[in-house]
Amino acid sequence: MYLDFTIPIPDLPGKIGRFKKGNTIYIRYVVSRKYHADRKYNIPNHKIIGKEIPGNPAQMIPNENFLKYFGDTNLPELKRDASRSSCLRIGAFLVIQKIMEDYNLPQMLMKYLGTKNCGLFLDLCAYSIICENNAGQYYPMYAYNHPLLTEKMHIYSDTKISDFFASITDDQSVGFLNEWNATRDHREKIYISYDSTNKNCQAGDIEMVEFGHAKDPRDLPIFNYAVAYDTNNREPLFYEQYPGSIVDISQLQFMLEKARGYGYKRVGFILDRGYLSKENIKYMDRCGYDFVIVVKGMASFVSGLILENKGTFENKRECSIRKYKTYGITIRDQLYASDEKERYFHLYYSDQKASAQREQVEAKINRMAAHLGKLKRKAVTIGEGYRQYFELFIHEEDGVFLFAKRCLPERRWSYTKAEMRQKSCFPEIRVIWGTRACGFSLMKRRQERSSPNS
Repeated sequence: MYLDFTIPIPDLPGKIGRFKKGNTIYIRYVVSRKYHADRKYNIPNHKIIGKEIPGNPAQMIPNENFLKYFGDTNLPELKRDASRSSCLRIGAFLVIQKIMEDYNLPQMLMKYLGTKNCGLFLDLCAYSIICENNAGQYYPMYAYNHPLLTEKMHIYSDTKISDFFASITDDQSVGFLNEWNATRDHREKIYISYDSTNKNCQAGDIEMVEFGHAKDPRDLPIFNYAVAYDTNNREPLFYEQYPGSIVDISQLQFMLEKARGYGYKRVGFILDRGYLSKENIKYMDRCGYDFVIVVKGMASFVSGLILENKGTFENKRECSIRKYKTYGITIRDQLYASDEKERYFHLYYSDQKASAQREQVEAKINRMAAHLGKLKRKAVTIGEGYRQYFELFIHEEDGVFLFAKRCLPERRWSYTKAEMRQKSCFPEIRVIWGTRACGFSLMKRRQERSSPNS
């Protein structure tokens, strides 16, 4: 792919050559030479690094090979052809620009990025929102037919964008986050939704990139990043990035300290199940933070609670949350044996989800039966999970699998029911009061009726 600007042809005698194909003159660079003893001369290994500008033999248009072999060359920031479309799409841009001005973002960023880079940064933000894309090579196409915040609406090349991001320092990022969070109303009670994910990385030798528990397993190193979000005002607050080998559960306490450092004291946290641990619960108690944590219904410490309350609320009209087509109750109990206080457990039940998961269980049994059919008369090891639904007949001497017989309906259905009745209820742990949408609706109903289990 050829880039969209011109540069001088490198002056390297003996390494730069030209050859003509059709009406185009290509510039070749000798990467290496290999000596052939039988022929008694060197054979050069050429790579095309660009094509000559017609009528200007000193200039060329570079390609990606030029960036590979001449990466330290200073490249132009502006596109060679900075023409604009005759029709600019301004609708979404005007809305985003008004939001930026209301949050005073241009003045805030100008302190840390300067006038020139501030406009480019805001344009990249608008580009990522409008186009739902963050690939730098496509930004010039966006800039061609959209208004820009850069001086004189300059269209910068993707090379400039890459250099710009590489030039941002930690001090600039920290300075902006400090000022952004200083403008928030710390007297207001807010709930911070905090979640993290990871990304595979093929960029090479980067200090933060390490092997860890990847959500998209490709046998590649990863890096982790997390975002804290004010759910009341729908505003992002701060972000974190940390090495790929660090798990979510160990990072939570550092995030809580960061939130305290930004001045957030009257806060509650909405957390994913990956942050649930006894140490994290105790730490949030010591800090006086409220929290809501989603828990897997199959988890051992809540499965008993689910089974104990199954059948007590799923069909009660007073437990219905019509907005979400869900039923729910609130129960007080200890989270673990040595817990110093009782927690509020919100149990929700959805008919739609139960029906879908029932079908998943039945489909799983059918897949098991099809797989067992392929294993007949073979010496194989079959997992214990199959014995819940099938009676397996295996030759005692040579271990050859003969055939499988489905369990009696009563026995097979008992396993299915056990699995379904745990999956169809999904609890949340919280302190003080529910903050998620369902939890808040349920709690509001409970307070209006002054009944602890309705």
